[in-house]
Amino acid sequence: MNCKLKFMSESTVLRHIVMFGFKSSITLAQVQQVVVRFSSLKTQVPGISAFEWGENNSPEKLTQCHTHCFTLSFDSTEARDAYLSHPVHEAFAQWVGHWIETVTVLDYWAKETA
Repeated sequence: MNCKLKFMSESTVLRHIVMFGFKSSITLAQVQQVVVRFSSLKTQVPGISAFEWGENNSPEKLTQCHTHCFTLSFDSTEARDAYLSHPVHEAFAQWVGHWIETVTVLDYWAKETA
């Protein structure tokens, strides 16, 4: 009798989550510039298989001052690592830095319950 249960399926998607908290001096137009420029990385940096973003609307008040979340998906660790060191990504990170008060980055292999 095989009693081993499978709780998680194997994943082939690496998620790269980036959360920004902007400085109070940033304008809405500047936030929109950040969103547009960050979104454009999908077409400029090879290996990004998906990109999405959104603005916080949680009622829980646990944001740690983050207001915007960006999710990039990759098919491999190598693709993610190439993105991190890509000159377009590095230029974006330097450009956006003066508007950012807080940033959190978390990477994980997406899993689904069986």
